[in-house]
Amino acid sequence: MAPCEPSRSVEGNFTRYLQLIVKRVFDIAASAIALFVLSPVFLLASLAIRLDTRGPIFSVKHVYCYNDQRIQVLRFRSHNHGDVTACGRFLIRTGLDQLPMLINVLSGEMSIVGLHCHLLPPPRLNDQLELSFVTRSFRAGLVSLKDPQAVADGELSRRNADLFYISHWSLLLDVKVLFQHFFSKHAYLQN
Repeated sequence: MAPCEPSRSVEGNFTRYLQLIVKRVFDIAASAIALFVLSPVFLLASLAIRLDTRGPIFSVKHVYCYNDQRIQVLRFRSHNHGDVTACGRFLIRTGLDQLPMLINVLSGEMSIVGLHCHLLPPPRLNDQLELSFVTRSFRAGLVSLKDPQAVADGELSRRNADLFYISHWSLLLDVKVLFQHFFSKHAYLQN
């Protein structure tokens, strides 16, 4: 991946800031529309979980992002006392267990396309990238950039992909990442 760019000019940062506003508007619109359109699926999944096992409908997972953000990611509950439930197996296989994450996007905790989530606080990026106001505006994403040439590197691959994403971000890059996610065998939805 290409090295990070040097600090941008004031005009460049202002332009990028306006693009981030457009990105947030897109996140709000996309998550609201998706929640509305998928509300029957949301209700059916909730009912199936309630009928399958006792307990809450949602599970909460605490994750971290590079901008020192710690969020509670919502998912449909797929486990009961550590074991995958019958309903949970279907939800995981279809990816529907992640549908409640759209609520995180709507509330502003996440973005449709953004940085990777981590179970533990990730290493800081200060040594490689200036954490300006604009940079700190990047949220964890439902979909994240993947470095196809470093799949086996795990966390290093995620870190490099996030550095590349922050340094080269544009609305066009978000569209490309979404396209790759939906139409490429190499793309993925974060766990």
